[in-house]
Amino acid sequence: MPLIEVKLFESRLEDAATERELIAELTDAVARVLGDDAREQTWVVLQGMPPARWGVAGRPGGA
Repeated sequence: MPLIEVKLFESRLEDAATERELIAELTDAVARVLGDDAREQTWVVLQGMPPARWGVAGRPGGA
């Protein structure tokens, strides 16, 4: 079972339509590579995080 975990700034998950599109496009990518049978077994988890909880180059992402 393919499992795709996406962690991103919560502000990138603007609305339900954005979430649906991201899930659909990631699932489509898996199906293109692994075959369409993989589509029904593909899980996508979107996790929005506050920028301050990210570290980029040793600094918080929200800084």
